[in-house]
Amino acid sequence: MSEIAPATTPVVLASDAEREQVVLALRDAVVEGRLTLEEFSERVGSAQAARTNEQLAGLTQDLPASARTGAPRTAVAPSTARHSAVLSRLVRVGPWELAARTSFRAIFGTIELDLRQATLVGPEIEIEISNIFSTVTIIVPEGVSVSVEGGGLMASQVVDMPDAARAPGGPRLRIRTSGPCGTLFVRPHDLHHRHLAAHLLGTGLRPR
Repeated sequence: MSEIAPATTPVVLASDAEREQVVLALRDAVVEGRLTLEEFSERVGSAQAARTNEQLAGLTQDLPASARTGAPRTAVAPSTARHSAVLSRLVRVGPWELAARTSFRAIFGTIELDLRQATLVGPEIEIEISNIFSTVTIIVPEGVSVSVEGGGLMASQVVDMPDAARAPGGPRLRIRTSGPCGTLFVRPHDLHHRHLAAHLLGTGLRPR
């Protein structure tokens, strides 16, 4: 007597709309502090490459059921924060919370902002930079939409964010910059670490 094979769940291919819905749910998870921007970036990459609904479901299975739908969030009053680096260096790295509106003032100083492990208080963040004879570097993980506005006399901007890094429905970062003779770098990786890693690999060593 032959055995009856157990029924299998048919594979259902994922649609673009379903991928975008997952991205919205992941974005909300960042806002709620459940995911960092770096974790969001990794999962968005997997969502964009997912071929089936089962693969998409695995990206939100550790989130509360209410957070998996990417439903519109209730608007809250925007939070604000101010920081400055005058003849000094300001570094933000590791886990930290980025307010809805943050202003940075640099005068003959250096500011380095690493957003890879940051959490957001809303889906859209605004950073205002007053950059006077200073250098400001912002590291933004892929999947975050970045726009840069403004400038200043003899100022320069180096925005190295590939188009493929943007995820529809993902968090938005608006950067407004002003001030003379300042330099702004916006990129998805820490180039100093990458150059060090390349050097160590060339010598047969491994970066820690």
